[in-house]
Amino acid sequence: MMTNKINLFSIWLLLLGVLVISIIIIGGYTRISDSGLSITEWEPISGILYPFSSQSWLNEFSKYKLTDEFKLINSNMSLEEFKFIYFWEWFHRFFARIIGVIFLVPLLFIIFKKQFPMQYTANILLIGLFLMTQAVVGWYMVKSGLVDRVDVSQYRLSLHLTLAFIILGLIFYTLLMFFSERFDYYDFMKIDKILLSLFILIFFQIIYGAFVSGTDSGLLYNTWPSYNGNLLPNIMIVNNEYINNFFENKELILFVHRTFAVILFGVVIYLNFLIISNFVQIQTLILIIIFDIIFLIQGAIGVLMTFQNIPWHLALAHQGNSIILFLLSLYMLFLSRKPS
Repeated sequence: MMTNKINLFSIWLLLLGVLVISIIIIGGYTRISDSGLSITEWEPISGILYPFSSQSWLNEFSKYKLTDEFKLINSNMSLEEFKFIYFWEWFHRFFARIIGVIFLVPLLFIIFKKQFPMQYTANILLIGLFLMTQAVVGWYMVKSGLVDRVDVSQYRLSLHLTLAFIILGLIFYTLLMFFSERFDYYDFMKIDKILLSLFILIFFQIIYGAFVSGTDSGLLYNTWPSYNGNLLPNIMIVNNEYINNFFENKELILFVHRTFAVILFGVVIYLNFLIISNFVQIQTLILIIIFDIIFLIQGAIGVLMTFQNIPWHLALAHQGNSIILFLLSLYMLFLSRKPS
């Protein structure tokens, strides 16, 4: 079998990748709409059923009324309003189950049809393991917001997002390996170190963004680049908190996220300089221009959503665009490390 041709295996991987991207966006909206705590139990099998009857809705609503989020924030919520947030949490979990089915059933069929390339066995096993782990972590995250909190733990939210991007990265990297014979590696192999640094920094910025979201730090200031006219936020360091300041102090979290974006911008400028100075093929230049455009769009969305108090559509665009940046940086990193 020619491993660089489109077949059931590559189509399956592509479908998995699209589904994982979709659930990251769905999860983002679930978070933005404050829907994540509407379902207070984890029932892997029976939880797939949607509560259509009036009595079922009343039962689910009565469970939600026991949460601190309802008591302290949503005590005036109507049943119709509850149905809205319930749908998004249910849909998020339902979609996760769909991904599980799409991972397992076609994989068994591909193996049966003898179209599974054995050299990717470790990759696929890792993807499956992380998918199962993600299901447990998802409930672990939700559980953190049901008692003594009105929101999920930012640590567990970040872990959930980290696993999602690791799964997506593994799928995409395996797909790139499958088609590796079609790529030209020459230009990027000369700048492998800077591409590795760029990928790590982008991944960190995305994951740290979960702390911005998880603590609602982005709502503190509606100005940029200043902080309500000041060069720095008001209280960046809380005494005796030490490292916790970076994960629990909203002022510092926002400052780090914004500052890190500036550092990333500097790295991107340096990368452009290296490529423009040394590139050989036009494809290399086209790729870095595309990356530059996506990067600038990401920054523009971030600034715009700051001025507009983070509306949901811009927040989702920011998250969706970060996925494109992540995949592009991983693609360029892949091109810098030609497989043997």
